[in-house]
Amino acid sequence: MSMQFKNKRFIVTGAASGIGAATATLLKQRGAYVAAFDRCEPDPLAADEYVQFDQGDFASINAAACKAPDKIDGLLNIAGIPPKSSCSPAQLLMVNFYGIRALTGQLVERLTPGGAIMNMSSHAGNAWRENVGLLKQFLPARAKDDIDALARRHDIVMDGLDAVSAYPLSKQLLNLWTVQSFPAMEKAGVRMNAAASAGVQTDILGDFLTSFGEQSAARIRAIGIAAPSDIASAIAFLVSDQSAWIKSAIIPVDGGASAMAAANKFEFGGE
Repeated sequence: MSMQFKNKRFIVTGAASGIGAATATLLKQRGAYVAAFDRCEPDPLAADEYVQFDQGDFASINAAACKAPDKIDGLLNIAGIPPKSSCSPAQLLMVNFYGIRALTGQLVERLTPGGAIMNMSSHAGNAWRENVGLLKQFLPARAKDDIDALARRHDIVMDGLDAVSAYPLSKQLLNLWTVQSFPAMEKAGVRMNAAASAGVQTDILGDFLTSFGEQSAARIRAIGIAAPSDIASAIAFLVSDQSAWIKSAIIPVDGGASAMAAANKFEFGGE
């Protein structure tokens, strides 16, 4: 029997496009009430209500949180931006981590007991354990000026997959925060997990392929590129009652990219 969400209420950020749109549509098809938080209005098939918000602006986040439903069963933090020349490293960090944390902090008390939070992470953030020393310096920041200063102090760059590249750093921060938050989420009676995807066929895929370089692009092509619906079904499971015992986990939904990286790292041979 497929997962059903009748009488469930969810907030989905980034519901106007890509993985967010596919997830919101799937939840609605299975009976959920969906409030879409996005800069752009989503397709009516993806949402029951729309709240305009900019995840890169603390004032917009505060205003959107005030308009959220009083009680929700799940918060799906899917909105994010790719590495691109039109924004700064600090702006990318703001949208892909600090904005998510700020919105979640305001909405966690509206989650019903047993409710779920799902953060959209990436295979690019897999090195969060190795980079934890740098991440601990970024984690305490709460103000835009502090984020800007940290990005300058550590020479954060836009492109690449290094420890100081903005997009991987943003997802590493998201992963660390997801794990670190376990005691607080347990106390609140809710759970939070992250789904880490690899290449997905969306409008921003080209930005990733350009920023990460040809070697990364070749790996993505070797594994294959997911459809947004492939990721949406996994996300739906992570906010369903069937996944109640999965807590503060980083779940790879990457078509085997993590397994390939591990095999290469440890030089596993074939039969």
